[in-house]
Amino acid sequence: MEKKDIKGKIEEDKAKLQAAKTNVEEEAKAKLKSTRAKAEETAKAKPFESKIRGAETSKPRASEEKTVQVDEPKKKGKGFGFYALLAAAFIGLGMLISFVSAIAIKQTSGVQFCSSCHSMKPMADAYRNSVHGGFGESGVVAKCADCHLPHDSLLGYLVQKGKSGMWDLWVETTHDTSKIDWFERREEKRHFVYDSGCLHCHENLLKATKLKSKPFVAHKAYFSNKLRVKDGNKWKKAQCVDCHKYVGHYQLEKHLPKIEETSDDFTEE
Repeated sequence: MEKKDIKGKIEEDKAKLQAAKTNVEEEAKAKLKSTRAKAEETAKAKPFESKIRGAETSKPRASEEKTVQVDEPKKKGKGFGFYALLAAAFIGLGMLISFVSAIAIKQTSGVQFCSSCHSMKPMADAYRNSVHGGFGESGVVAKCADCHLPHDSLLGYLVQKGKSGMWDLWVETTHDTSKIDWFERREEKRHFVYDSGCLHCHENLLKATKLKSKPFVAHKAYFSNKLRVKDGNKWKKAQCVDCHKYVGHYQLEKHLPKIEETSDDFTEE
């Protein structure tokens, strides 16, 4: 290749390099100018943003806001009124139970209730013809429970009433009562009649019989625990029905089923 061609090529390359350098410088200047313009715009916007931020920072944060504490109303404890009402409720309930119990005891203590069992009808008929059943000058009526339940204490009365009632119900529903020998059972009367029941009404008995020597002597021996009767092979303290054998059911033998022959001297004293 000739020297002229080589030299021309070099010159051409220099021109291209210079042109590329110029382009790069111009682009760099354009970028620098653009960057400065953006920086100026940003600088101009900063005071406004700082004011906004200052206003925002001047506001208390939600977590830093001052809260006004409102005192909640204190829960009142159960005062006197509540306990008074509770006591009144218990007392009222107790009175209601007592009232219902008293009515139930009264309604189940007389001949009308007791004779509702078929086996007791002969006893009820004989009772209505007796002095204790109201067939007399005084007109005083003793209820079944007055004689056939103990009157030593209220608890003993209620317990025995419950036991007797359950036993009678059991016998009436599970046994043939027509086969009961009531004549024989009359001899067990001391197990079904209680002295406390007799003395509950005849409480002034000893003083009332002072004018009659025979009953006074007998009752004096009874009250001094000197009157004894033989029960089986043992001598025991006499009970009212040991002397007043057929009291309460006048001529009961006439009302009982004829299971066996009985004597005619069963009279109420």
